[in-house]
Amino acid sequence: MAVNTYSMKKDWNKKVSAHFSVYEFACSDKSDIVLVDTLLIEVLEQIRAHFGKPVKINSAYRTPAYNISIGGSPRSQHCLGTAADIRIVGIDPIQIALYAASLPFYAKRGGIGYYSRVGLKDGFVHVDVRSWKSRWISKHGTAYVSVSKIMPTIKQGAKDCANGISYSVTVLQRHLGVTADGNFGAGTKAKLIEYQKAHGLTADGICGPGTWGSFT
Repeated sequence: MAVNTYSMKKDWNKKVSAHFSVYEFACSDKSDIVLVDTLLIEVLEQIRAHFGKPVKINSAYRTPAYNISIGGSPRSQHCLGTAADIRIVGIDPIQIALYAASLPFYAKRGGIGYYSRVGLKDGFVHVDVRSWKSRWISKHGTAYVSVSKIMPTIKQGAKDCANGISYSVTVLQRHLGVTADGNFGAGTKAKLIEYQKAHGLTADGICGPGTWGSFT
């Protein structure tokens, strides 16, 4: 992981990867300096490749002064150049968040936040590449709640990208440390029951709010 420093005056149109340029990461206060983490770019490229559509960056780098002016967290990853708030036209932000969570990088680190505004398809996803793990949701500007609130209850037989369940099986499998093939089979169920027993949860092999909440 490396954070590169760019100048909007000199580098504004410079490509930082195949599909992203410096100006897309610039602070909204029009400051010259732009910080961009290379690992963040890799994550954004993976998301773009998966959905096959452009990723719109609402906010990436923020100067400390601008971050304060909009009420951002004093420890915001945006100020480090390691975060981006994104959306993809025509894609439910929940699906973007779930896919990001299924990436190997996010198994034990990185931040993912889901922000809804008017409805489920009106909002954005925050992704960052911090060294520790954090997950959160903010609905309609209200207080943050557990990620378990949006995760579907899944059991043996569930498959990713089928029956309205997308990526949640892969996310579960990465938490359990089993092969992440997106197929909730007998092996995943057995490992889940083992996990539930070890953590004082109902050992039924079904991953619902209680089990999801124990992961976050």
